[in-house]
Amino acid sequence: MTKTPELTANSADRLDSWKEIASYLRRDVRTVQRWEKKEGLPVHRHQHDKLGSVYAFRHHLESWFVTRQQTTEAGRPGELGGRTDDGKVKLAVLPLSNLNADPEQDYFSDGLTEEMITQLTRLQPERLAVIALSTAMNYKASNKPLEQIQTELGVDYILQGRVRKAGERVRITIQLVALKDQTQLWAETYERDVRDILAVQAEIAQAIAQEIHVVVIGTEQSRLSGLKSGSARVNPAAYESYLKARYHLHGSTAATMHKSIEYFESAIRDEPRYAPAHAGLASAFGLLAIAPFDLLPPREAMPRAEAAARKSLELDDTLPEAHTALALVQHHYYWDWNAAEASYRRAIELNPDYATAHLWYSWQLLALGRQSEAFDEIEQTLDIVQQTDPHRLVGVQATRALAYYFNREYERAVQECRNALELNPDFFMLHFVLGRSYARLGKHTEAIAELKPKSTAPGEVPLMDAALGLAYAVEGKKAQTEKIISAFHAYVKKRYVPATYFGILFAAVGDIDQSLTWLEKACEERADGLTWLNVDPMLDALKPNPRFQALIKKIGLG
Repeated sequence: MTKTPELTANSADRLDSWKEIASYLRRDVRTVQRWEKKEGLPVHRHQHDKLGSVYAFRHHLESWFVTRQQTTEAGRPGELGGRTDDGKVKLAVLPLSNLNADPEQDYFSDGLTEEMITQLTRLQPERLAVIALSTAMNYKASNKPLEQIQTELGVDYILQGRVRKAGERVRITIQLVALKDQTQLWAETYERDVRDILAVQAEIAQAIAQEIHVVVIGTEQSRLSGLKSGSARVNPAAYESYLKARYHLHGSTAATMHKSIEYFESAIRDEPRYAPAHAGLASAFGLLAIAPFDLLPPREAMPRAEAAARKSLELDDTLPEAHTALALVQHHYYWDWNAAEASYRRAIELNPDYATAHLWYSWQLLALGRQSEAFDEIEQTLDIVQQTDPHRLVGVQATRALAYYFNREYERAVQECRNALELNPDFFMLHFVLGRSYARLGKHTEAIAELKPKSTAPGEVPLMDAALGLAYAVEGKKAQTEKIISAFHAYVKKRYVPATYFGILFAAVGDIDQSLTWLEKACEERADGLTWLNVDPMLDALKPNPRFQALIKKIGLG
């Protein structure tokens, strides 16, 4: 006689209602009922006269779930069937709502949103595409219907929730929704000490991976398991400072960048072994030493950026952000092209969808004259941001326009800028490249119009002032260029101005000796802009000069 399931398992293994089954699977009743109907969830029925009841066994449910994951991973479409062109599942983490009355607490909810995006991006990059923070933040406090979000972002799932922080306690309510049929697949509420926030993030990441059929293996599985075990508890004060630092870093202004450094340093004082804080500090210092900021002398900023990046990697060598920050230093400061390339490639290996690493790597390839490879990298970056971060599309288009400019394809550079300006007419880098390209085409009036300050004061972005000076010189208005040189001399009493800009302006007015003297000074400063010396058309006239060639050799460009 064949035994019925209820006779082959003990009562502790048995779940006796839809509610118990849903609770065990951490789903709502509607979802598990749908799974039973459409996907064969092993639920049994027992008839009592005219009434009926359902029951299931824990070990049967676990076996079914594992088989379901393996089948999906082997190639069977998942629930939604919606995929990107490269077959990836797409997920958006919408900005978590701040339930605290004080809007000053937004840094915490926004920071947790970014942390969740980071955790999910690391799960299985070759199969999962996660919308980046800069694009996700456009949906903060948005009342857009789910259908509109799905259309705008092309995502299969959204993760949304609310956060309330009280002292050192945090309550997170979060849910995963499948957009095809607007079904809540999973929901949970966590109320924990802030010290355990990394464990909560790991638990959420693993739950999402299970729901969307992403199999987490190897070092990433070990990392998440370590976080869940509580071995990586964080100092609440350090974590709060870290989230504030990230919040200000995204402001991308001089004031917010300096503020982010203060908070990163505070986080590190409170928790010296917190690797992400060191990586963030490295990025902030590195960015302040290059255009468009140019706020700190490279010899002051870059060694600090390097130290922070190396400390971060010493603590956790799997952080792509730390590898990318180190590459920035090796690229812009040490001109160690091989080491920089290795660091960029390692960051991309760790996270193939990390657009920043791809974009900065393309800058290096352009500087080295490896145009074909640079364009390939730019196209990869465009593919990534189109899928996961449309908000950054304009910045990547500006780099492609710059690549056309360096390649002496001025008309194509102009067209690229015009196309991108339709998306964001205020993006300064587009005006910079457009003005430079107009100047090379002999369209002097248009060049000057593009490069004259619009939303910034003279001296605020020296890169744009220098480009305007070049445009004046090309038109023959050298007196205007000399006025900008004089203004730069005044600015250096108040702020750092890279010697590179003096060098290219003196070249523009025909003072070759002064130009080379300033470029040699820039070389001693390790000033930004020198990496472009061998590819910038504006400096072609200097190339035959032995002093210029000595500079090129010193930088490693020739």
